[in-house]
Amino acid sequence: MTSNIEEKTRQDIVAFLPDMIARALISYSIYAAQPVENDSKEFSEYHKSCKVAIAHIELLIKLAKWADKQSGHQDDPVLNGVLERAREELAAYKEQQSEEDERE
Repeated sequence: MTSNIEEKTRQDIVAFLPDMIARALISYSIYAAQPVENDSKEFSEYHKSCKVAIAHIELLIKLAKWADKQSGHQDDPVLNGVLERAREELAAYKEQQSEEDERE
């Protein structure tokens, strides 16, 4: 019985994760593109929010990898495409953060 529940859960996750990851990327991209005030409190809150967003996307990617691998749908082109875009977005964000940290 537990195995059936796990498999159903994996199937559900594989089905909704591409849309969830895409929505998160769009939402966080819009948020990150907003101008940041020079006020140190707002600046700090903005970067904390961005880091939380990145952590959220990283967790979605880990969940997608787990569900995809366990369900046997590793060749799902939609999920693979969204995962690749998420990885690229994360790499670009981390590179930008690293450059900003070096300037500080």
